[in-house]
Amino acid sequence: MASVFLANAPYFLEERYGKLAAVGSTLPHMGLLMLGAVLRKSGHRVRMVDASALGLTYEETIEEIKKNQPDIIGLTAVTPSIDRTVKLAYMIKRIYPFVPIVIGGPHFTAVPQKTMKDYPVFDYGVIGEGEHTIVDLVETLASGRTPSTVPGVAIRENGKIFFSPPRAPVKDIDALPFPAWDLLDGFPHNYHPALFKYKRLPSTHIISSRGCPSKCIFCDTSVFSRRIRFHSPEYILELVDYLVKKFNIKEIIFEDDQFLLKKKRVEKICEGILRSKWNITWSCSGRVNSVNDLKFLKLMKHSGCWQINYGIESGNQRILDFAKKEITIDQIEKAVRLTHKAGILSKGYFIFGLPYETEDTMQNTIEFAKSIPLDDISIFMLTPFPGSEMYDIAEQHGRIDKDFEKMNLLDVVYVPNGLSKEILLNYQRSFMKEFYLRPRIIGNYLKRLASNPLNLYAMGKGFFAFLRHIFKLNN
Repeated sequence: MASVFLANAPYFLEERYGKLAAVGSTLPHMGLLMLGAVLRKSGHRVRMVDASALGLTYEETIEEIKKNQPDIIGLTAVTPSIDRTVKLAYMIKRIYPFVPIVIGGPHFTAVPQKTMKDYPVFDYGVIGEGEHTIVDLVETLASGRTPSTVPGVAIRENGKIFFSPPRAPVKDIDALPFPAWDLLDGFPHNYHPALFKYKRLPSTHIISSRGCPSKCIFCDTSVFSRRIRFHSPEYILELVDYLVKKFNIKEIIFEDDQFLLKKKRVEKICEGILRSKWNITWSCSGRVNSVNDLKFLKLMKHSGCWQINYGIESGNQRILDFAKKEITIDQIEKAVRLTHKAGILSKGYFIFGLPYETEDTMQNTIEFAKSIPLDDISIFMLTPFPGSEMYDIAEQHGRIDKDFEKMNLLDVVYVPNGLSKEILLNYQRSFMKEFYLRPRIIGNYLKRLASNPLNLYAMGKGFFAFLRHIFKLNN
């Protein structure tokens, strides 16, 4: 048995969300939860600290490591947090120079060779889905052997970097244990979604499928691959039952890229929720071309679904086609109108700055969003993440800043030909002002507040954060 310490490096809300920190998410890292679960199931002692979600400092995170005296340390990183993860790793190495440090997560999987080369503090890396790999790696290291035959691993040995054969994605995801929420400090009350992504607390998120077959050029699918695999309705219902009874969870966020793809599966989940009498609310994300059935949406509504998030990206068909979204403007409008008719709120995710973006296309997108019954929006700046097709072709269509720390969807790291950073930011602020400062939207938010006055303080913070952002206020 080995003692394993798993951590997500400090990454404060202010660093992640800027002026919108007051509405940011502190949900736990799902990858760590799964690694902790499989390691514990294999008999290892596991301590897990999500420093980012808890707002811990580097020093506080190091103190937790000292308390546990681990044999192996596992760290995870997304692209904008890789520098923070490296900083934490070097702090650990100064105290425990002989304890192996393993890096994993989306950023490492996207650029494993570069990460191992640029950051010699990492001894090993886990590429792709990590559940089977981390167990094999920990057991191999604990026995004193070199993990050269463990699939899916990067190895640093005598100053050289080696890669073992790749590991195939997990076929039967129902065979995996439930995420190890019970290993988190203060779960669920120390963790919450972004302000307008929930109606009730305590709330948490789950992933009910893996992989995405879509080919959007701005997405990195290197961790879960393009091969989609679903948890069965029975697994999901048992998981929700566990969360409700063990942690008194009142709301679930389904974070799948393609939750609505298999209608029969979603129907069985909805019917199971209705039979259970849990009285939970839930939300999900879906593609607009998966929504064309009002009866189906009404079943979702009846079972507690209150919001569906749609990746709309743009109101310009040429931009959508270039981005390989494989959706049409008509499909967007039909999905949003059907969702509204079913009594479910809809949120649109938009991206400004894709190739062929102009001031006219951005204004057209704003007008389109206002013409359909959307209830909420998020406007991101195009971020060509490593591992995405857009990262490889970015310089053909504009200028890219490859500073990983700025790749957070909020900073402007990519400017398409013909535009400037200032123009993109001005249209983002205009979009928020024109969309939200309308009687219908303000009225909707007042109704949501009236239905749950406990959110008054949080909504107040969110409203002032919104004003600071759109009017460029410093305080």
